[in-house]
Amino acid sequence: MALRSENFLLRRYIEKAMVDLPALPGVVLQVVQATENENVSTAEIEKHLSLDTAITTKLLKVVNSAYFGLPRQIVNVNQTIAILGLHQVRNLVLSIGVLNILTSSSPRVIETQKAYWQNSFAAASCAEMLAKKKSLERKDVETVFVSGLLRDVGRLFLFTLFTLPYQEVLGASIKNEEPISETETRILGFTHAELGATLAEKWNFPQILVDAIRDHDRIPEGNVSPTTACIHVADHLAGELSDPAFVGVIDQIDPRALRLLGIAPADLDSLRESTVEQVAKAKELVGLL
Repeated sequence: MALRSENFLLRRYIEKAMVDLPALPGVVLQVVQATENENVSTAEIEKHLSLDTAITTKLLKVVNSAYFGLPRQIVNVNQTIAILGLHQVRNLVLSIGVLNILTSSSPRVIETQKAYWQNSFAAASCAEMLAKKKSLERKDVETVFVSGLLRDVGRLFLFTLFTLPYQEVLGASIKNEEPISETETRILGFTHAELGATLAEKWNFPQILVDAIRDHDRIPEGNVSPTTACIHVADHLAGELSDPAFVGVIDQIDPRALRLLGIAPADLDSLRESTVEQVAKAKELVGLL
């Protein structure tokens, strides 16, 4: 595809695909909305999830994977919430709901989606480590984790529905040694981060998650929040660990994020090693989502 001559047409196809994209399953939205209430009961969440057997089954498969390393088999939602907490269950339900929408029978796309989730768990795990190191509250740590997991949902959308054109965008980024966000803006008219934020709004994600998805590549001017800093640094490190053909040329880490988190260059090596370990654990999990 001659990207430069067909930019406008490609953009129109992408915009139409976004309009035509289904809404998140009602159960997912109910769980997300319910967990916004600090007084929500386990029974209420369990009641919502009981209405969608497919999502509940996937949730239990994920929880019982090696990634979480739980000492015993979890057999119901009640146990899952008791061990992982409401917000972690919400995070997993959100991720499962998104993947159920952005699905494909194409072997090429399925392999690309596996790479996406491996990159996503790398970022989520790294962001979680940074948040704990910064001593953020548990709720903020869980928000950082799901933000790392879903920050590239715009990229997942492009990989799933526009596989070949987006691979050419990535190729152009590499060939020109140009950060992927600049290549996307030049060719598509928007970045995968901006596209992801639009999708998150369409799906009624919490605003804090919408903001995290939009700002994960390039932090806006002004004060930097600790959660944004965690996600930004984690996104960069996960990108370093990924095949360039999957992520293109990644942007530099914003030094404001490193200063806020108190991270020295030597700390990045340790973070990379820990993140690699988490990626290895996540390989089984990728096939379950």
